[in-house]
Amino acid sequence: MWAETSMKGRPSLPSRWRAAYLAVCMTAGVALAPAAGASASVAPPANPPALAKPIKIAQPEHFGDQSVGVDQNGAAYIAWPNQGSGGGEYIQYCLLPAAATACLRTGTLTVSGTRGGEEHVERVQVLVDGSTVIVLAFVYGVGEGYAPVQEWQAPDGSVQFSPIDAGRSVAYASIDTDSTALGAVIVPGSGALGYATVTPNSPPAFDEFPLSSPPECWAKMCPASERFAMLQTPSATPLGNPAGRVASQLGPDPGVLAVYETLGRPGPAEGECTPPHNKGFGTAFSYGNGEQTPANSYDASVGSPGSAWQELAKGDCEAEYPAVGGGASGFGVVEDNLKGNDTVYHAFDERNHTFDTPYVPIAQEFEENPSVSQDGSGGVYATFTAGFEGAVRLAYSPPGAASWEGPATLAQVSGDSQLTSDVGSGGQGWATWRVGESLYAEYFVAANALPYVLRSVHSSSSTGSVEIELVPDESGTGTLEVTVPTASVARAGAGTATAVRCKAGQIVLKGRCVPATTVAGKTSGSGKSGHLLALTVAGPASVQDALSAGRKLTLTARLTYKSSHGARSVQVFQLTVKGRRR
Repeated sequence: MWAETSMKGRPSLPSRWRAAYLAVCMTAGVALAPAAGASASVAPPANPPALAKPIKIAQPEHFGDQSVGVDQNGAAYIAWPNQGSGGGEYIQYCLLPAAATACLRTGTLTVSGTRGGEEHVERVQVLVDGSTVIVLAFVYGVGEGYAPVQEWQAPDGSVQFSPIDAGRSVAYASIDTDSTALGAVIVPGSGALGYATVTPNSPPAFDEFPLSSPPECWAKMCPASERFAMLQTPSATPLGNPAGRVASQLGPDPGVLAVYETLGRPGPAEGECTPPHNKGFGTAFSYGNGEQTPANSYDASVGSPGSAWQELAKGDCEAEYPAVGGGASGFGVVEDNLKGNDTVYHAFDERNHTFDTPYVPIAQEFEENPSVSQDGSGGVYATFTAGFEGAVRLAYSPPGAASWEGPATLAQVSGDSQLTSDVGSGGQGWATWRVGESLYAEYFVAANALPYVLRSVHSSSSTGSVEIELVPDESGTGTLEVTVPTASVARAGAGTATAVRCKAGQIVLKGRCVPATTVAGKTSGSGKSGHLLALTVAGPASVQDALSAGRKLTLTARLTYKSSHGARSVQVFQLTVKGRRR
C-alpha cells in the first residue's frame, strides 16, 4: 500500500494513485477532524485523475499462456513461452517494478536437453518465495532426463536466473502426452515446491520437491520418496483430465487446495451435481493439511501412511471457471455460480475441510479467466474477464472476504485474453493479459476496485451540508446518505435504553424509544464515465440548530455507487464538525 501523505518532504504520487490511497483510507472509515469552526474536507488532487494505461510488454511470435508473480515491493515477474526461428520453444520474461510504465529488464531462458527444435514449453509458472524468484515449466520434446519439469531461480530484485540441476527435471510428474499441468505452489514447510497435474483416465496427482538442491527426478532417476502422489484411492472412479487450479497457504493453518471442474464426469460430484439433478457442471477438490514432513507428506498418495491428503471430494454444483487462493483470510474460490448467473466467492471451511460456507456475491455477471490472491494482511483480490471474452475486471475484499468492492474495469478488451494476476504482500498487484499476440500488463491496488475516483469529501460547519465529488470510471448511479446521532441534535437530553426497554439500535428520548441515528438527508445522481459527479446533502434544520448552539457533531456519509454493469461499491466517511454559538 502506498504510504504517501501531503507532509513536506514526502514523495508525491501520480494523481490516480493519490486518489486511490485516499479511497482506501476512507473505506476504513477515517475520521476527518478539522479545527474548531472549520469545515471537514479532503482537498482534490491538483489535476483530474486519469486511469492508468495498460503497458504493452511483448509481441511474441508464438504465444503460450503467461504467468506473473509479484514480490513484497510490488515488482512483477512475468514469463511466457515463445518460439525460435528453428521451431524450438523457450521462455521470455519481463521485470516490471511497482507502477512502472515499461519493463525494467527483459530476457530469455533456454530449456535444456534440446533435440533439434522439437522442444515444447507449456504451463510456465512464476513463484516468489521470500527472497527467491522461481520459474517452472512443463517441457516436452527434450532428452529423457530433462522432462517434464525444469526450473530456474534468481534472487528477488534481479533477473539473474540460473537453471537448477543443470536443467534436468526436478519433479517426477506424469509424462503422458495428454497430461496437463495445473500449476505450481510453495508447499508449507521448510523450503518445498509442488506441481499439480491431471491425466486422462487417471486420478489427479501432485508432486512435492525441495526448493533448494532438488534431486534429479525423472522416470528412471527419481527416488521413491519424491514420486508424485495420487489424490484418489485406486478404487475410486478417476476424475480424468479436467481444468483446475491449485493454491497453497502458509502460516497458522497451512495447506494446499486444488479445485477441479468435473463437467459432469462420474466421480465425487456424481449424483447431486450431474444430470438429471443438475446440468452437469460442478467442482471437486483435493485438500492437503499441514506442513511437509516425512510423517505428513504431500508426496504420499491418499490412503497411504503419512499422507497429507484427504480423499478427492465434491465441491460445488452448478459452478465453473474456478480460481483458488489462500492467505491470512483462509482459502477461497472465485467461480461462476450458474444458479444465479453471477460471480461469487466461496470460502473454504478449514476446520471441517468442506465448502459448507455461504456464497458471497462479487459481480452480477459471469466470468472467465479468474485469479484470486491475497496480500499480507488478508485482503483478497480477484481479477476476471466479464462474460465471454469481455473487459478486464478487478474486485477487492477487506480481510475476511465477507463483502466485496467493485468490480471496476481495468481495461476494455475482447477476445481470448488469458488474463491472470498476482498480488504481493504489500498490497500491490499486476494483471497481465493478451490481445491477439500482444501481451499487456497493468498495475493495481485495492482502491482501483472502486468504479470511480474520489475527488473530495467536504462538510460545512455552519450548515452541516455534505458534498462528495467523484469521477466515475463507468457510467452508473451514485447515492449519498448522511446520518447523525439522534442524541446530538435533540433538544432534550437522551439516555441509554435502561429505563425503558428498547430494541437494539434505539435510545431513550423523552421517555420514548427512538432510533439512535437520524437520516439528515439523501440524494442520488447519474454518473458518466470520465465526468465529475457532485452529490450534496443539505443540513436539515435540526443539524443547523445544533451547530448554531456550538455543538460538535459527527456526520456519517455513506456513498454508494452502482455502475451500469452491476458493480456496487460502498464507502463510509466519518466527518466531525463543530459549530459556533451565535
